[in-house]
Amino acid sequence: MPDEDKKREQQAKADANRRSGHFQVRLGKQLADQLQHYADAHHDGVKNAALKMILSKFFNGKNA
Repeated sequence: MPDEDKKREQQAKADANRRSGHFQVRLGKQLADQLQHYADAHHDGVKNAALKMILSKFFNGKNA
């Protein structure tokens, strides 16, 4: 049991560290379609990668 408790504690810490960088949004149909089109054209259809690029360009003015 101590090993299980330790694993759970480590997992809880890892989850807490990730939570600050986790966002969920709901998009309207038109914006969702535009995002999917951009993702298909530039990121092999991966919306998360497309969003990261869009946000990076918006805030940093560069690719990241």
